[in-house]
Amino acid sequence: MSLLYQVSYKNQQAVPLLGEHIRARLLQQAERSNLIILCIGTDRCTGDALGPLIGMNLERAQLSSPQIWGTLEKPVHALNLKKAIEKLSTQSKPTVIAVDACLGLPQHVGDVQIVDGPLRPGLGVRKVLPSVGDFHIKGIVNSNGFLDAMVLHNTRLHTVMEMAHVISEALIYAIGKKANS
Repeated sequence: MSLLYQVSYKNQQAVPLLGEHIRARLLQQAERSNLIILCIGTDRCTGDALGPLIGMNLERAQLSSPQIWGTLEKPVHALNLKKAIEKLSTQSKPTVIAVDACLGLPQHVGDVQIVDGPLRPGLGVRKVLPSVGDFHIKGIVNSNGFLDAMVLHNTRLHTVMEMAHVISEALIYAIGKKANS
């Protein structure tokens, strides 16, 4: 896994910057026509709601091409992730973008990362879950350290909502640009 790009959601150019990097990565996967955006997390924990909020935003945008898995209504989380991955194996030539929240260094809170390779969900709270995705997007919602699970529960909803908006818009930007290429 290697970091492809990182930017703060507060950057005025975050949407087009992230969108162009996502688009470039999608073009590398051009032989695979079936795009699936797997938004991981739960609405039962503020910090971990980033993925389902992005899924909900993308679903509301009514995009024609990607499949959106993981929303506030139907989240993909630790308890059903293996089932979702099994379902992925039945899809024809999928390109999977996994999206999740994570904890990081205090100076990186609010940053969005695009990372090559599969996502390892649950790592921040010491859960062992299967890896998933051709590449992934992580939003650093809070700082890691002592009692990471409590930190996720005490993450500001405003930060998570704003990050979800920026990431959703960047994905919409990338998908729209890819369709027009």
